[in-house]
Formats: sequence, C-alpha cells, structure tokens
Amino acid sequence: MAGDINASYLFNLSDFDGIIPYNAARTFVDEVRGEVYVATSGGLDIYNPSGMLTFHVDYDRELGGVYDAAVDDSGNILLLTNKKGDYGIVTCNYRGEPLSSVALRHVPPEFTEVRPGRMIVRHGEIYLIDQGGMLVVVVNTDGEFVRAYDLGALMLVSDDHRADAGVEGFTIDREGHMLFVSSSFGKAYRGTMDGVISAFGRRGSSAGKFGVPGGIASDRNGNLLITDKLRGVTMIYDKDFRFIKEFGFRGTRPGNVIVPNEISVDPLRNRVYVSQMRRRGVNIYQLSYSD
Repeated sequence: MAGDINASYLFNLSDFDGIIPYNAARTFVDEVRGEVYVATSGGLDIYNPSGMLTFHVDYDRELGGVYDAAVDDSGNILLLTNKKGDYGIVTCNYRGEPLSSVALRHVPPEFTEVRPGRMIVRHGEIYLIDQGGMLVVVVNTDGEFVRAYDLGALMLVSDDHRADAGVEGFTIDREGHMLFVSSSFGKAYRGTMDGVISAFGRRGSSAGKFGVPGGIASDRNGNLLITDKLRGVTMIYDKDFRFIKEFGFRGTRPGNVIVPNEISVDPLRNRVYVSQMRRRGVNIYQLSYSD
C-alpha cells in the first residue's frame, strides 16, 4: 500500500442562513470548475468550491418528469427526462435554460424496457442507469446507442432474485470503470468497459466490514470510498480492494453522520461530499495523502 490517506471534516453545504438540511441528497461534482450540484425534487442547487449556495435552477415543467441531472465538460447541465413514457436528454445552459433535446435512438430490443433513474456523464458518453432493473444503457451526446450492460447477468443474479437485488451508488471512475454496490448482497463491484465484474466486501460490524453499503466513489489514486448506512461510516479501500481506514462515524457532532448514503469525490481538489439522513445535509471532507 502506497502511503496513507486521511479525511478531515471541513464544513457542510450551506447558504448564508446556515447548513442546508438535505435528506439523502444526490450530489455530483463539476471537476473543471469545482462546483457541486445537488439534485432536488424541484431543481438543482449549485455550490461554489467553498460549499456556499450560489444558484438554484428550477426545472421547466414542460420537460415532463426530471429524474436526474449531470454536467458536461463545457459546463452545460444535462437533464434526464421522461415525457409521456419517452426518456430523453435535455441540454441546458448554466442557468437551466433548455438549449436542445435528444431522444434515445437505436436501443436494442432487450434494453428498450430500461427505466433509468440516474445519469452519469464521462468522456463524452452518457450512462443511463436503471438501478432496480440492474441495467445500464450508454449513449452518445446525440442520444445514439453505444453499448449496454445487464449488471444482473454479469453478477450472476437469477431472474427470480433480480427484483429483490438492485444496485445502488452507481458511478464511473476516471478510468471508465463502473462502480456500484449491492445492499442486498453486501458487496461492492467494479466493472470494466468489456463487462468484466470484480466484487469485494464481507458482512460484519467491525472496521472494514459491510453492514448496508449505500454509495461509492473513487479518488484521484483509484482508492474506493464506500458509505455504510448501517454502520454509519465511510470506508476507504485501495484499488486492489484492501481496506485502509474509515471516517465519519455515527453521531451528531460536526463531522459525524447519520445513515450516510450518497457520496461524491472531487479528485482535483481532494474533496469528499457525503449526504445523510435526518435532514443533516451534506458533509464535506478534505483528503490528504502521505507518501
């Protein structure tokens, strides 16, 4: 293991009136600009690198249902929409004003029933994730089908158990690996673009063991950060799945967490954003490394 890694609590996402009391917020980071986005039921909140709210985007009701959002390399906001049963992607400017929209095209029959609730943008491709169905469809910025994954099949989940399995905390790391967890199986997974899946994790209550894993992200070195909703911690593993340490811990003091779930990492600024339940908002930690 090369060096050590530490996580120090900094502050929470806030506005001028104090901490924003989000409950299990979905967060994602604009690595280029250092801004942090929080997807809410009515729109998007945008925070500067200091964790202060700078702008709120209201969703245009004409778009239909907005299920998730992401930001591309140009700073445009992408919305995953569903209008009258048809999924699409709407590109907006930084103020949330629609610029263009595309429909999903040429999706193979075996994936036409995908019901994505999460969207990730990486390397010019858009990943649409059906967490309950355990399916991933990848399209380009024109909505054209590129490839797809049946995560349930790759994980060897039988059709009888698929409805009870599902995946959580899906993201794409900087190398293009799919990262996700399964709470029902108590494991974390890393998948290649070729569809090769590696799994790790064991149930337990001691350090490094999985209770109910919730979210997953990776840092600049490929270390994996995994939240555990039951144990109330964020665990750090190296890229070879070896446990390093954990931080956060259950409690109500600054830096503690209550049922941590979603997690995002800004690998350029070494910041970690951990959301939690009971309207305790989003904790921000600073990662530091030693050789």
